[in-house]
Amino acid sequence: MAVYTGKNCSVRLGTTAVVGIGSWTLSGITADQMEASDFGDNWKSYEFGMKDGGTITFSGLLDASDTTGQQALMYCNNENTDITDIRLYVNNTSYYIPCSSAGYFSPTSTTGADTQVSYVNITSLEIGAEKSSLCTVSFTGKVSGSFVLM
Repeated sequence: MAVYTGKNCSVRLGTTAVVGIGSWTLSGITADQMEASDFGDNWKSYEFGMKDGGTITFSGLLDASDTTGQQALMYCNNENTDITDIRLYVNNTSYYIPCSSAGYFSPTSTTGADTQVSYVNITSLEIGAEKSSLCTVSFTGKVSGSFVLM
């Protein structure tokens, strides 16, 4: 059984680490369920609907000099930029990334208008300060598509 320790984790844009980050969470995929029961049924029945890629959140210490990490994510939040290369590392070599290839967990279709590349939009940015503490930063991103472990 593979186990991971948080001290070896990181958040990166491509191979560049986002400085100061100390925690991350990937909420994972959820599926809509639509009730399909009829009059006279004794039990409710459901059909699966569309899938939702969930959210990611990550936070840590504010570092305004991190132009390729924290400032780049702030820019993406401001400009509504799709991020396809964000990586949530679980150790030095394995990471979760938005899926961009066909496969079992991939939302990517090989035909027509259904083709979709997974990505993240930074939907929320919070910066905090307290007089007896270090300044903090927190990002929340909405996942379109799914994440896969590489």
